[in-house]
Amino acid sequence: MNAAILRQILGGAQSPDPATRNAAEEQLKQSFLTDPATHLTLLGNELADEAAPSIQTRQLAGLLLKNCMTSKDHAQAVKLANDWMGLDPQARTQIKSCSVQSLGSSHKDVRLASAQVISKIATIELPKRDATGCSQWEDLMPALLQWVVQPEASQAGMAKKEAALNTIGYICEEIADLETDCLQAKSNEILTAVVAGMRTEETDQNVKLAAVKALNNALEFASKNFDVDTERNYILQVICEACTHGSDEVKEYAYQCLSRIAELYYEKLPMYIQAILEMTLSAIQKESDAVARQAITFWTTVCDVEYDMLNSDEGESKCKKFIKGAHKFLVPVLLVAMTTQEEDQDADTFNKSTEAAVCLQSIATTINEEILDTVMPWVQTNISQANWRLREAAVMACGCVLEGPAADRLHDFVSRLVETLVLYLNDTQQICKDTSAWTLRQVCQHVPTAINKQVIGRLCETIMQAIPGSEPCTAEHLCTAVMSLAKFVKEQLLELSGDSWPIVPNEFSPVVVALAQCFIATADRPDATEANLRQASYETLNSVIEVADNQTIESFVAPQLLPLLGERLTATFQMQALNVDDANTKSEWQSIYCGTLQVCIGRLPYTFLTVADSSGSTLVDKFMGLFLQVFSMQNTTSAQDALLAIGSVCNQLPDGGFERYMQHFAPLLVQCINAVGDARLSVLAITITADVSRALEGKLAAFSDPIVEALLIVHSNPAVDAEIHQVKGY
Repeated sequence: MNAAILRQILGGAQSPDPATRNAAEEQLKQSFLTDPATHLTLLGNELADEAAPSIQTRQLAGLLLKNCMTSKDHAQAVKLANDWMGLDPQARTQIKSCSVQSLGSSHKDVRLASAQVISKIATIELPKRDATGCSQWEDLMPALLQWVVQPEASQAGMAKKEAALNTIGYICEEIADLETDCLQAKSNEILTAVVAGMRTEETDQNVKLAAVKALNNALEFASKNFDVDTERNYILQVICEACTHGSDEVKEYAYQCLSRIAELYYEKLPMYIQAILEMTLSAIQKESDAVARQAITFWTTVCDVEYDMLNSDEGESKCKKFIKGAHKFLVPVLLVAMTTQEEDQDADTFNKSTEAAVCLQSIATTINEEILDTVMPWVQTNISQANWRLREAAVMACGCVLEGPAADRLHDFVSRLVETLVLYLNDTQQICKDTSAWTLRQVCQHVPTAINKQVIGRLCETIMQAIPGSEPCTAEHLCTAVMSLAKFVKEQLLELSGDSWPIVPNEFSPVVVALAQCFIATADRPDATEANLRQASYETLNSVIEVADNQTIESFVAPQLLPLLGERLTATFQMQALNVDDANTKSEWQSIYCGTLQVCIGRLPYTFLTVADSSGSTLVDKFMGLFLQVFSMQNTTSAQDALLAIGSVCNQLPDGGFERYMQHFAPLLVQCINAVGDARLSVLAITITADVSRALEGKLAAFSDPIVEALLIVHSNPAVDAEIHQVKGY
């Protein structure tokens, strides 16, 4: 292959015609496999060729170069790195030279492509030292820094400065993920160059933006600089100046730098926190949405750091409690920011109002009850307002503060609002309906005692009426609200009975059947794939079955629900899987039905499971046949749920009753144990092995050799996930 042919193939790889494009991609693949050194050299030459007729082919050349050196899969990434280092040194030098040369291209897209190629090569070569202690690309960083610190006094020079800063940023980002100190010797020079590009005196906004992005990635290497007061002061001064001067995009990334500093150097913030508070409060109220979001994110980050400290054994003494001091000033501003919703805002929207809600929630989990005196009066004032923005923000604020404070502090406040939340499930504004459903979910999950037991049935009926006409995200919240209530009722029942069955009639008894029908119908909705609604419907159904009283189990679950689920699971084996989406849908339904059958079987007395029909087959025979058939689908996700269902059967049958299924189950169990590529499946199989061993009471010997052999092989394999080695109980 030569340069002209490669250029032609690169053009074909971007053709809108699938046949042409696929043929070109195959040619590129074969060229790389046949002669990687020549192939990569030609790509480098194309990237650097300013006379090339197409910018697109140069960009693609850069992309292909980058992809030949890295992969998201760790093992493949290691292989590609070794392959690169195994290339002829002359070819590597030529490719690197072309990549660096391309940083001076007159086309920005080519410069960006070159920066990415250089960063990938640098990630491989900089950590590798020769006998003299020099890296494999020793002259790279000095060249990049030179272009930043002493750029040519021209438009091209400034473009090259911007490209060099982008490259430095990419390299720092890549190297930060590696356990290496290869940039440590250059960290001072890197920071000096990058910070210089952010100064107020820098008038080129593109350079300034590249510098602030690079600094965000370089902060990882600034620990020594942050230990020196003068250097730390200067870095913070330049960042804060960038937060208030320049383009919105520069301000946005400057605030990201502050958030990164909060993560990395939290203990250094006390002398700056007051100024940062004043600056962020102003930004939240006056700056653009994008800048305001990042100003809010700074405080969310501080919350995360302090939460981790306050909930660790040694961290509490290190906590500066910035949130405790700032929340009285910050929370009122956040509450106002929450009233800036968009007209068509939904669960996927990210703006100032949603970011403010996230921050409010983080503050509540960090300082707990202290937030309530500020939030409660605001909620009570605005929750009944005619203005839908005030109404929705008040409901959202209520939901946001329920996770941190103790339930007894929230009880009276929340109990007065439940009726309003239920009323707003029929609000004319979709966002109000959705937020009310989410807040009701929060109440059921975190303050279920605020809901009077006598109204649980009525609340469930209202939710059942609301679900069919609700958007998927709203319906999912309502399903989860019922699930949390069911779990709460179950816990109380088990406490009263001393953690023993049977379940007696309870608040859910009158509505179990209707709820089951509602959730099954909800999962069948055409839009149930959205917002995890299908999974939520059946997970909630499972929780309702677990709290069903014995009479409901005998009158509904056993004679009606169990056969229905069996029929539906049987029908999945006839579903066509013409593509990946079809196969995933088929697997999802099988997992769902196995999961619900597991719960149902766990609630049935073994006498019901073992009654034989006229053909001599018992109910458990039929379901074991279905569960075993799931394994033939060769899907690890559905296999996991089939394993759990079989474990439920094993635990329900009388001593030795499971032996009759071992001839068919044992080989599948061995396969699952050996499936070390899927740690969860292997762990489940090992756990089920322990259950089977206990259930068979010594009768496992006839099947034990291949099982024990599989366990020993897995245990002796050093590459196996640690989670598998640590399984207890076998």
